[in-house]
Amino acid sequence: MSNISDGVRQQIRRLLSQGHRVGVEYANARRFRTGSWQSATIAQGGESTVLASITAVLDEHQGEYVQLLGVDPHSRTRVLELMIQRPDGAVTAVSHAGVTGRVPAAASNGNSASAGSDTAHSVKQLLNQGYRIGTEFADARRFRASSWTSGPSYQGTREGEAVAMLNELIAAHEGDYVRLIGIDPQARRRVMEVMIHKPGEPATLNFSGGSSQSGSFSSKTSSVGGNVKTSLSPEIVASVRRLLENSHQIGTEHADLRRFRSSSWHTCKPVSATRLQDAIAQLETCLTEHQGEYVRLIGIDSQARRRVHEEIIQRP
Repeated sequence: MSNISDGVRQQIRRLLSQGHRVGVEYANARRFRTGSWQSATIAQGGESTVLASITAVLDEHQGEYVQLLGVDPHSRTRVLELMIQRPDGAVTAVSHAGVTGRVPAAASNGNSASAGSDTAHSVKQLLNQGYRIGTEFADARRFRASSWTSGPSYQGTREGEAVAMLNELIAAHEGDYVRLIGIDPQARRRVMEVMIHKPGEPATLNFSGGSSQSGSFSSKTSSVGGNVKTSLSPEIVASVRRLLENSHQIGTEHADLRRFRSSSWHTCKPVSATRLQDAIAQLETCLTEHQGEYVRLIGIDSQARRRVHEEIIQRP
């Protein structure tokens, strides 16, 4: 018999306490690669009833992928997707899957700090597991039709930068629904979807236990390579140094507020310098040319032809 971890039990308990329905989907290796999940029947009721039903599904589908679903019965949207079994039979804990659901506004009693803390923890777990952070947003009409628009994504490893990106997106879409997406870049599939903002909620989540700020273009100066001064924060300087040391190509993109909301960035002239001081100087020139806009730093692995870093370094 499959043993459900304490972390998964806590997630089920949380879903039930918030009035959500609990579901389960399963897929063999072939269906998993194409994202073709099949639904299993889960008996609804108390925690023990749900757990017994899920355990039966896990036993029946050993050797397959199984994921836990949390469904809001009112909006008929998913608030959680969590992998709880893989073909090797392992039933994962929440910390392994990198998922912690956010308390929806209807059930949070206005406790935005708690909600933010849950979201920050989800971000941290996703990044620790090597997952990418994605976002989607929708106005009320599109939300009812489950027609979401893709927002900005984060491919770095810093929790503070990812949280700052989420806050920026929420502020830009105060009247929209916004959800956080966890993406497995290897399997090219989603491992988590969770709502982090609804219309009428504060435009900025209060993330306790995690910084909501990332490095940005500021008036303070930091030292680069001795006597050279720069207006870039030490965090950005460190990112540039790391990209250069790994022989990655450095690029930049910019967007005004309208294009930022739709995640439609313009590519700037690539940073051609190979010395840190020169690269910093080129970045500062780009920031000056695009004052009043969002600017992000891009790191590109020229061999694999893929992005290895995205970081917003200037905001309006």
